[in-house]
Parts: sequence; C-alpha cells; structure tokens
Amino acid sequence: MDIRLEPQKPRLRKHHWLLVLAALVVIFSGYYLWYLGQADISVDANSLVFDEVKRGNFTFSVRGTGLLVPDNIEWLSASVEGTVVKRAVKPGHAVKKGDVIVELSNPRLVQQLAEAQWELAALEAELSAADVVLASSLQQQKSNLLNARLDVETSELEFSARAELMKTGAVSRLDYNRTRLVLDQAQQRMQTHQHQLDKMEESFTAQRNAHSARLNQHKQRVAIIQQQVNDLQITATMDSVVLELPPVSGQRVMMGDNIAKLAQQDSLIAELKIPELHIREVMPGQTVIVDTRNNKISGQVARVDPAVINGTVQVDVVFNEPLPDDARPDLSVDGEIKITEIADTLYVARPLFTQSRSETLLYKLTEDGHFFERVAVQLGQGSANHIQILKGLAAGDKVIISDPTRFRSYDKLRLN
Repeated sequence: MDIRLEPQKPRLRKHHWLLVLAALVVIFSGYYLWYLGQADISVDANSLVFDEVKRGNFTFSVRGTGLLVPDNIEWLSASVEGTVVKRAVKPGHAVKKGDVIVELSNPRLVQQLAEAQWELAALEAELSAADVVLASSLQQQKSNLLNARLDVETSELEFSARAELMKTGAVSRLDYNRTRLVLDQAQQRMQTHQHQLDKMEESFTAQRNAHSARLNQHKQRVAIIQQQVNDLQITATMDSVVLELPPVSGQRVMMGDNIAKLAQQDSLIAELKIPELHIREVMPGQTVIVDTRNNKISGQVARVDPAVINGTVQVDVVFNEPLPDDARPDLSVDGEIKITEIADTLYVARPLFTQSRSETLLYKLTEDGHFFERVAVQLGQGSANHIQILKGLAAGDKVIISDPTRFRSYDKLRLN
C-alpha cells in the first residue's frame, strides 16, 4: 500500500518576511529618531500664530483708544441764592440758547424787588413835585427881571426927554438929576434881578442833577434786583447738550454753585491715549482716522500733551468733516494716526514684543515646511499691526508672530 507524502513548504520564505519587516522597523525608527533629532523642541502648530512676509507699500501708523469730548464746555452757576423748584431738562437733552434749565425760588428777593419799585415810584413823584416848585420860582424870577427891564426902558425915555427939555431951560437941573437917579436905580435893580436869575438857574440845574442822580441810583438798584429775580431762571447760554445737572428739586443752592454743564454738540474732539513708545513719531497736523464702531471720521492731530501719564500721552484730534449722528460726548473711539507711507518694502504682521528700529530673533519656516529655525532680523518702522523688515527675511517667508517665551532658548522647532 502506497502512502502519499505532502510536500513541506520551505520555512526559509517565512523567515525572509520577518527579516524584511524587522529591517523596515529599524529603518523607520532610525529615520524617526533622525527626524526628531533635527529639532530642539516639538511645538503644537495650533498653539502658534503665523504670518507671511509681504512686499508692497507699507503705511506706518500708530493706534490709540480714547473718548470724544466737547471742545467748548460751559458750566452754568447760580448768581443768587435760591431753592430748586423745577428741573426743566435732564442730562442728555439738547437745549437752545435761552431755554430754561432750572428754576429757583427766593421770596425774599421778590419782596425786595417790589419794595424797590415802590420806592422808585415815590421818588419819581417827589422829584416831579420839586421840579414844579423850582420851575415856578424860576418863572417868577424871570417875570421880575422882565419888569425891571421895562422900568429901565421907561426911565431911559423919561431921562432922554428931560435932557432935551433941560437944554431949553424948561426943566430944572434938580428934576434932571432926579430922573437920572431913577434911571440908575432901575438899571441896578435890573442887574440884581439878572444876577438872581442866573444864580437861580444854576441852582435849578444843580438840583435837577442831584434829583436825576438819586433817581438813577434807585433805578439801578431796581434793575439789579430785577436781574437777580430774572436769574432765578437759569437758562442755556448756547445751543448745546446738557452733560450734568447736579441739583435736585428742593435743594438749596448758594451763589456760585454749579447748576448745569453744557457742551456744544458740534464741537467735539477726540482725546486719544497713545503709548509713550510710539509718541515720538506723532506731530501736529498728521492725518488721523477715528473709528466710532459705526463710522470712521477723518481728522488731524491738533495737540500732543507734553506729559506722560500711566505710560500714555494724550493726543487731541480735531475733525475735518461733519460728525455722524452717533457722535456724542464720552463716546469710546479708536484712532489711527498715519505717520508716513513707505513704498516697495518688506513688512509682516507685528510679532509680539518687537520694537521699531531694532534687531530681534524670529522663527522662520524651513523649505520642507516641518521646522521653524531661528534667524536674526533687522526691523524698521513699526505701526500698531505691522512692522517693516529691513534684513533677514524675504517676501513669502512664513514666521511665528505669537509669544515665543516658552521656546525662545531653542534654535529650531518642530511642528506637530
């Protein structure tokens, strides 16, 4: 009986596959270890921020935040004492010149005005009566002077007639001399009346001036009290918006107390806070774009404050165009001051912690796209968001612009 024998598969082929697999593992492991050894540290790509170097026109500008504030502000103060009886408006209301803002009450002042007006009326009546008496006395004196003049003329006629008769001997010298004496006496009486009239006119003028002075004094007193009563109604001095209104109804206010703060709606400026590191580039006259979140307004730098407060410098901006409807006092705004524009230059999004006109170390993506290696870069002008590249990078290079604190001591990074 024949027994069939199955041919055995050669075990050498299985060993070959195991050897090949082991070789591949060794090669891959070696390559991976070699790949890992090319970088000093591995970094998660999602934790980094990148930007690409570009070439073109670079606008150098600085940014700051601030507020819209009125350029023309006026505080209304109380010129008299009084109690607040009515607040006609509230903060935020627009008012016209002459509109009542607050009404005060002062009964004592009103009573003083009434008494002063009564005194003025009595004084006017008294002075009118005195003028009548003086005018009557003056008229009587004028009448006396007129009679004296008539006596002089009569005496002159009689004296002339007796002088002619005396030449013919018809009149004695005694009668002639008597007539001459009468003429002299009449002339003296006329001169006396004329002198009395002149003195009376001077006295009348002086008394009239004194009366007028007293009358004007009382009128001025009445006018002052009347103005004080009018000042119980505090009115707007210009077309404006009410910013503050401290008094409340029933409050007693004293002379000089602030009543309302007004601001012209169309005279707003922007007060921007610029970091002190960037302020050296800012000068009056530079163009500014102010962003109100809803609109952008063009303006220019009007003033740069000489003082540094909390690391910032205040810059005042006036506007070159009408303000939009959403512009109002104390509105938060952002401002971009355009310093200059550089044509055909390299620039990149500003890496964190970099300064203008300095040298720094940045991490640039290698050509294979797996590593970032540290390179020295010379920086030029820097704006709020971008900075100029003078040396060390080329257009198209990709660099890390996020915080490099955790790996700044390594020369080469590997991305996961």
